[in-house]
Amino acid sequence: MIGRVTWVGVDVVADNLAARGSSGCAFENVDLEVAAGRLAVIVGSAGSGRTSLLWALSGRMRLVTGRLVVGGHRYDEDPGATQDAVAIARLDPGCVLDPWLRVEEVIAERTLIGGPRFTESALATTFAAMGAAAPAGQRLVGELAPGEALVLAVALAAAQQPGAVVVDDVGAGCTSSETRWVWECLRALTFHGCTVIAAATAPPPFDDITVLTLTPPHPTDARAADRSDLQENA
Repeated sequence: MIGRVTWVGVDVVADNLAARGSSGCAFENVDLEVAAGRLAVIVGSAGSGRTSLLWALSGRMRLVTGRLVVGGHRYDEDPGATQDAVAIARLDPGCVLDPWLRVEEVIAERTLIGGPRFTESALATTFAAMGAAAPAGQRLVGELAPGEALVLAVALAAAQQPGAVVVDDVGAGCTSSETRWVWECLRALTFHGCTVIAAATAPPPFDDITVLTLTPPHPTDARAADRSDLQENA
């Protein structure tokens, strides 16, 4: 707990998960165990299925096989519990900040859709927990440095005080120093109890994390999962 914001992290257990998209198999034979309040990193190139796996772990992509348990709730028995426990910071396509909105407009929008726990005070506390400064409200999201935009997206999701946050493409467009800073922000969030599952092309240089490496299930780009596979309330 920091200030009046509390994160009660959830554990995430995936056993032999598989999912399909319009191009065929998105990912298969995935086993993953993430302890509550820890950082897990899914590493893979384009087409490896890492984005689809994040959709699935958040309870918003249909599974072909396997068992997913989030915070003690089985996805096949109570998908709503998984979706309530896991907040999405950034998954592209499908969930990204509008680059043409100002930061203050994005925050105002989130106060309407982010649930009863999201407040501007909670957001400020979340930035503090991550060791980051909030960008100026008048700035356009599209004008932020890539790392700033990603940390903003994570803070907006985490300020809803979920059990876990998922975020894709950590480090995309960033310099090496900026990428390191982003990873440090994500790890700092876990120190306060929130589980974080991130995807990237390379893992951060931390020892106290879980790393899962994916390889493309077939030569075509399986990342382009059929949008019909995503739950309506993604």
